[in-house]
Amino acid sequence: MQSSAEQVLAIVRGQILRGERSPGDHISEVAVAAEMNVSRTPARTALATLSAEGLIEKREGRGFTVRSISQVDVANAIEVRSALEGLAARTMAENGMRGDVEEMLLHSIATTQALLEQDTPEQDFIGGYTDANRLFHKTIMEECGNDLVAHVFERIAMLPLAALGTLAFDPTDYRRQRMRLTVGHSQHVIVFDAIKKGDGQRAEAMMREHSKATLNYRDLFVARVYERGEKTSHLKEVTS
Repeated sequence: MQSSAEQVLAIVRGQILRGERSPGDHISEVAVAAEMNVSRTPARTALATLSAEGLIEKREGRGFTVRSISQVDVANAIEVRSALEGLAARTMAENGMRGDVEEMLLHSIATTQALLEQDTPEQDFIGGYTDANRLFHKTIMEECGNDLVAHVFERIAMLPLAALGTLAFDPTDYRRQRMRLTVGHSQHVIVFDAIKKGDGQRAEAMMREHSKATLNYRDLFVARVYERGEKTSHLKEVTS
């Protein structure tokens, strides 16, 4: 059930970021469940997460409303996240990895590689990739050897797109999305290699680039916002 919720979450998040669900639009678990052909439980879980992230807000009565996204807030949150993730990667490289930590990172990498190598994606490809992606990022953040890094991250964790391993996905363009995720997987491999070799500078630089891909890659776009009463589209890249 967790993976189904992850799949719904990634798809609806992507719809909001691409402007397919505009600010002010109504969104409900019943409608999402019907659209995604899932039960109401994963739809409810996904909408609760989107609400916590600040992408939607509770309506009076039932359902939620899509919120306008502040590009400045998103950019600032991702900038801070990338700095903290880079610091965590460098710290782990300098401190070394425990055996169990190395196993978790290798498991994450092996999982995403296996998913990406499939000729035909399994039904819950998105959920499986999201789980493995989150494992990679959380392991480095929480096991780097500096508890203060993870403590500081908690202050921004629920801002839009700031959560570790956040994934937005467009199921209508699987080939392009798979290419994007393949790049992310390759960056994980490079980060792991740098940590394993104790190269803190390289680990930090690659992790920062990887974390800031949310702003640098032109795959998805921030949802349309309203200025001066007119609907405008802001092409600020926000993939993950």
